[in-house]
Amino acid sequence: MMNNLKKDYIVAIGGSNVDILGKSNNKIVLNESNPSEIIITPGGVVRNIAENIVLLKNECHLITVFGNDDFGNYLKKESVNKGIKIDNSITIKNAESAIYISVNNHHGEMLVALNNTNILNNLTPNFLKTKESILLNASAIVIDANLSQETINFICKEFKHKYIFADPVSLKKSKKLKKHLGSIDIVKPNLSEARFLLDVKEINKNTLNKVSDRLKKLNVYRMIISLGKKGVISYENDKIKSISLPRQLVNNVNGAGDALMAGLIHGYINHWEWDYTVLFSLAMASLSTQSTNTVNFKISEASVKKHLKEIIIT
Repeated sequence: MMNNLKKDYIVAIGGSNVDILGKSNNKIVLNESNPSEIIITPGGVVRNIAENIVLLKNECHLITVFGNDDFGNYLKKESVNKGIKIDNSITIKNAESAIYISVNNHHGEMLVALNNTNILNNLTPNFLKTKESILLNASAIVIDANLSQETINFICKEFKHKYIFADPVSLKKSKKLKKHLGSIDIVKPNLSEARFLLDVKEINKNTLNKVSDRLKKLNVYRMIISLGKKGVISYENDKIKSISLPRQLVNNVNGAGDALMAGLIHGYINHWEWDYTVLFSLAMASLSTQSTNTVNFKISEASVKKHLKEIIIT
């Protein structure tokens, strides 16, 4: 099997689930049934990242868990159709596939989300030991904090010489990454996750120097802190700055962070300078929000570069 691999490929380890996304037609009224647009789409942080990576014409091998149910069959079929390699994933009999439900307001912004990703507990260190060859030969590894603490510990220890990207997923799950900040090459938290991971009370333009000092103390070389529709805070080797986005039409914020991460990975694979990689990734996240789906199928390297020229980033 290894003979069929391209020289550069990424291995993505983590969640795959069915996304059920609801966007209210008008301002949401609590304790009422709100007329909405509802779609079902393939999702999961790492699966979404993998699809975005493939849209940029990179080879990506997904290591995840599928249930032996209709949703699992749907996820496998959609992943293969999108060009994601799933040969190294596992299907569990008599298990329910992971599900994510998001309730968005009429602006496309998430109000609340629900998830059941218990099936991912089957991605154990013992299982990953059987995938050692493909992991050792990967150009980069991307994980999400849907994985168990034991599995994250295993990856960060056994493959610490590989370039590792990590997505905290949520404030609660981000704690699994906290002790590994110095060994993970790029972590992409949002503001609340970053405050927790770095043990700082405030992160804003006035506290950037303090945040930089904290990152340096933790031996973090690079980090992207997502500010949502406002942009990102970029850190590399003691250099930190805030990059903002102009206002624009947003149809769906779900998946924007996954597109951002895929852009960072694409820049690394292509040996781009960090500053350009961050701008490209931010433009990719922006383009992602223009689709009602979790992943914007119109994304390509050319379309992202075109979008980057169209938006003003400061």
